[in-house]
Amino acid sequence: MRRRTFLRISAGVSVSALPGFRSASKATGRVVVVGGGIIGSSIAYHLARRGAEVTVCEKQAPASGATSKSFAWINASAGKQPYHYYRLNRLSALAYRRLEADVGGDFQVKWGGSLEWAEEPEDARTLRRNVARQQAWGYPIHLIQDSEFRALEPDLRPAGPVLAATRTREEGSIDPERATLALLEAGKEQGVRVEYPCEVTGIDLRWGSLRGVDTTRGRLEADALVIAAGVDTPRLGTMVGLTVPLRDSPGLLAHSQPGPDLLGRVALAPSGAMKQKLDGSLVVSGGFDGRPVSDDPRGQAEEILERAKKLIPDARHIELARHTIGWRPLPADGHPVLGFSEGAPDVYLAVMHSGITLAPLVGQLVASEILDGVQVDLLEHYRPSRFEG
Repeated sequence: MRRRTFLRISAGVSVSALPGFRSASKATGRVVVVGGGIIGSSIAYHLARRGAEVTVCEKQAPASGATSKSFAWINASAGKQPYHYYRLNRLSALAYRRLEADVGGDFQVKWGGSLEWAEEPEDARTLRRNVARQQAWGYPIHLIQDSEFRALEPDLRPAGPVLAATRTREEGSIDPERATLALLEAGKEQGVRVEYPCEVTGIDLRWGSLRGVDTTRGRLEADALVIAAGVDTPRLGTMVGLTVPLRDSPGLLAHSQPGPDLLGRVALAPSGAMKQKLDGSLVVSGGFDGRPVSDDPRGQAEEILERAKKLIPDARHIELARHTIGWRPLPADGHPVLGFSEGAPDVYLAVMHSGITLAPLVGQLVASEILDGVQVDLLEHYRPSRFEG
């Protein structure tokens, strides 16, 4: 049942049962957002800007879950398929410019784009095919010659011959923890209340209508509930009869000590991705495909950092500072879950991988769906209904 249809039918039965915030003419209401990662923080910020009374419940601490363990690369790269998913990521990457200007402070993006290269013939053919498809979709990516590659990143020393290389101009990266905390601070200026540690212990639904949320810090009255709790989403979903299947997707990152400015953009090497944060520390990933973490994760992190240092000789003296292991909230089909549930029409689900890239646009569109009672066409492919029934 489409949301507008639900509202019309409900209006014919009992107007008083409709929470006032749903009216497009009254953009207010009490909304509880569960999850203090970058997605929950962006949704809370955009809701509050529209006049909603927002409380964020975070089980541990803001940005302590998958957000803090993210490589935090803003992109609409070749893996973002099909076209509707590419388009969502592309528009959200562009929306970072607006959000960066609005929030300011520690919400800083390191722009500069990305470089990717291939050293094996088959990998080079795949890279060229990906570039052709992305160019057909309008993405600002192009193949570059070896001379341009080395001029863009003179401190990079590829391990083998560069058979194909690409440059993408309009990509960037963030410090995910600092950006999330900056979003929450901006939200607080709009009236957002942040509670942590605050775990949801129950969701009060009566005749399908949300009355409140029970937490370890007491009860919160609410007209709408947004579940943006990452890998904790399936547990919360069962409280209202929802199934949200996620698949295991661990991600190991090596974080170095701060060093000199050696890398101006995200570098996608055959051995893994790397970037340098604004504070000078290198962040290196062994891959984005959810590969298993070994019994010695620090040793594994040392290995992937050493591979990166071989590509950047001037980084050879930079030591490993820490490693992180993040369990990414990846829905079973790889695409976001966004929308109200037909079984619990006051409960909105927002769970996804690529949360870093999608945060600005998702925050804006979710606020519109909740406060204006509309269904945004951009989100139609990602409704929870595909997992219901």
